[in-house]
Amino acid sequence: MSRIDDRRSRSPTTRRNGTLQSCEPCRRAKQRCDHERPVCRRCIAKRIDDRCFYHPAPMTRRRASDNNITTSRPSLVPAKRLTSQPTSNASSPGSGSLQGGRLYAPLEMPSALPGYMGSTSFTAVLAEHRNEIAFEQGENAEPLPVLVVEPDRVQSGAEVLLFLHNLKLRRRLIEIFYNRSCNVVVPKMVVDAMLDSIDEIFSGFNSNDLIPQLQNLATQICQNSSRALTTHSTITAEEYCASFTGRNFRWEALGNIFSLCGQQVVVTPDNDPLVAEGGDLGAKERLLEQLTLASTICLNFCDQASMANEILACLQYNDVMLRTQLYGDSSYQAWRRLGDLTATIYAAGLHVDTENSDDYPFFLKQWRRCCFTSAFYMDKTLATFLGRPPLLNYRYCTLTPPLDLSDEDLVAGGEKLNQAISELDSAGWSTSATRNRMSMGRIRFQLSVYRDQTLEIALGCRQGQDLVRKCNDILEGVRAVWESTPDHLRYDRNSADSVDHNGWLTILYLYLNYLYTCFLIQRALIKHTNTGQEALCDISRQVLSMVNSMTTRRSAMVDLDRHYSWIALTYGVPSSGVLLLELLHQSHQPGPHSVVLPRAELIRNLSVFVSMLSWVARPGHGNYRTCKEAEKNLSRILDQVLDPQPVHAEAMHDVTTELSSFLNWSNYNSWDFNSEYFP
Repeated sequence: MSRIDDRRSRSPTTRRNGTLQSCEPCRRAKQRCDHERPVCRRCIAKRIDDRCFYHPAPMTRRRASDNNITTSRPSLVPAKRLTSQPTSNASSPGSGSLQGGRLYAPLEMPSALPGYMGSTSFTAVLAEHRNEIAFEQGENAEPLPVLVVEPDRVQSGAEVLLFLHNLKLRRRLIEIFYNRSCNVVVPKMVVDAMLDSIDEIFSGFNSNDLIPQLQNLATQICQNSSRALTTHSTITAEEYCASFTGRNFRWEALGNIFSLCGQQVVVTPDNDPLVAEGGDLGAKERLLEQLTLASTICLNFCDQASMANEILACLQYNDVMLRTQLYGDSSYQAWRRLGDLTATIYAAGLHVDTENSDDYPFFLKQWRRCCFTSAFYMDKTLATFLGRPPLLNYRYCTLTPPLDLSDEDLVAGGEKLNQAISELDSAGWSTSATRNRMSMGRIRFQLSVYRDQTLEIALGCRQGQDLVRKCNDILEGVRAVWESTPDHLRYDRNSADSVDHNGWLTILYLYLNYLYTCFLIQRALIKHTNTGQEALCDISRQVLSMVNSMTTRRSAMVDLDRHYSWIALTYGVPSSGVLLLELLHQSHQPGPHSVVLPRAELIRNLSVFVSMLSWVARPGHGNYRTCKEAEKNLSRILDQVLDPQPVHAEAMHDVTTELSSFLNWSNYNSWDFNSEYFP
């Protein structure tokens, strides 16, 4: 996509009475508006373009008691602490102090749009019969006022912008991130539009008077973020990007830049010249801390503005990803932010199908689907890891994955898009054997629907009498999904040498995700029916072998260890626990046994896995302590298997009971790493 500027839309919105919508300054002054977007020519001529906007509900009145808003542009008071100028060193990762912890009054407008409202809402009856009712808009209602932004809030925003101004490597970090990852939620062309726009803004600044300009920009971004992000069915991709960049820049967009940079810095080696300024090995951690804080500040501004949209959902998704990598997958901060993401998904209506909606063009409907499916997958992943109920319930969501199309085809529209759609198979998969961004969203979402159903059984407190039938239905469904997956996305149909490292890791994730759902279902069957031990051990052997295969890739991307530790904990520890428990049983009980295990092969693989836990997370990584404790305790179990001590039947029962409690892989927070479970 070419550089996004403030190109005007030629598709103005019509009011319910059929007339074109006027901007607020023209409507209030009762002057004729030319309806140009995002700014009309009359406001440009009068030099009030900073106040020109199209309010989605201009007749909504505000409370007279609201003291946080006014109809005039505020005069900015320079913040005293924000006095540092940017450095001229282009290689510096970033400078400028970011301060956290300040509290502000909320910026939510009394007339803020409530977002998506479903069929039980108080508006549902009238909304369902909108075509039968004539709505009249009054002409004397108060216009939407322009928000006053407090000096402290301006100061905090300007500090974030100063940090971004000095972050000269922002584009390089994001380029590397998108080159290595297929599992991204923001289209690359949208991120490029954000970066191009901020570059253009900063290039127009006077370097000798930077701080007041940053403060003015922070004020404008706060005001933009307090307005709804509106679209229509004929909006183009450039116009869509222009609605949250340039003069319309929003904190949602800026926060995505910081969180994406942070995700790349996490996996960048400490000694990489890109982040190790002048050989300073501590520069990476300081930069990572600043990026995380900048993302947090942007999110706080969005929380205060209370406007739910897909750009905010993408920011919250990226922020959760960043926090799990920083603080570990059991991080409460990440879990709490996942709750915020869930609220945004529901409030923005991303969980329901917009196929017949006139509010979005085709490309944006697909992008919104991809955003929802990514959040849905993350929700099931963390819910499984932590043994907690998922926050997004499949029963309340439209279960339609995005089509397997490239972003370029989606944006191109017209004949090119029609041609790309015609080349999809009946299930919506591309027949060209390419891994698109949408490809990952499709398969992860389809598998996650069955994971959600599995969690109902594994974590549910009430089990019906048809439990076996439910488990078999889930197994049948998830296997059908996997069998329908194109071969180029299937780990079990590709050799290790047939794909590059990033592609190998991606399809490994997918296959482990599929197998682990089968693993959890077999666990549930054993728990409730005491059948299926052999099938569970077979799946566990497959999973353990795949997890161990990461050791052969260790030197390729050593700092992907943070991802490796997640795989080791999520899939390796439960599967090794099942196998160790069965070996321990067989060591202390005379045969024959109902499950025949290749003892020598298993002991070799278990030894490799326990050794992996010693290096898969390094000091300072979020999962480091969990991996070390798992290594210690699994080593003790393995020692008991290799050198079994004679025990009485009652003592053996105590051992296996406590061991089963320790290896409660449906709830990782219940692991008692300090327990003494051997007599």
